[in-house]
Amino acid sequence: MGIYISKLTDSPSAAVNTQSQPQANGEFKALMNEFSPPENEPVAPVTEKSDPLPLPPVANKDTVESIQNHAQDNLNWQAYYHFGGHFKLGEKFTMPAVLPSYAEAARAIGPGGPYSVEAVSNCILSMAAQVAQGNPDKIAEIRQEIEKTVAIFRRDYQSATKEKDLPQICLDTYDAIMSGLDKLQAEYTEQNAAAEKSA
Repeated sequence: MGIYISKLTDSPSAAVNTQSQPQANGEFKALMNEFSPPENEPVAPVTEKSDPLPLPPVANKDTVESIQNHAQDNLNWQAYYHFGGHFKLGEKFTMPAVLPSYAEAARAIGPGGPYSVEAVSNCILSMAAQVAQGNPDKIAEIRQEIEKTVAIFRRDYQSATKEKDLPQICLDTYDAIMSGLDKLQAEYTEQNAAAEKSA
């Protein structure tokens, strides 16, 4: 049996339906009418259950290692939702019991979603600022460790999926994190220089 994996960059209708559709002839319609509810009996509408999306776990924010782990976990979830909830990579990654719908997956990585570029990069940068405590050298260390983490994640992702590179959302998130770290490092360097002059 073939499994179709649809990226969110594709339309959900792009999936190929290989099942043959039954022909609706007169006998079939007559048979189905026997199982239809009476016209005067109300029929309860069927509502699709929508479980809440898993949110990024609250991480220990006082170590560089916690930043590495949080970055890798968030990139993994971005890749998962990019593929519409049909992707698994890494032993530490835990898939939810119920796969998300296409709409839920799109919402998770879309603007304002818990795994959007802004949400993930802001979270990582907030952790970096808390760990660095105004030290530009610490920001440089955090940058190196995130670069290592993303390189390992890229290698594992390419090996598992045979794709040429990470999903675009992961690349955009990485760029946003690096840009934010540049700004933090420059800000801390400037503050330290000003403090030395005034001392």
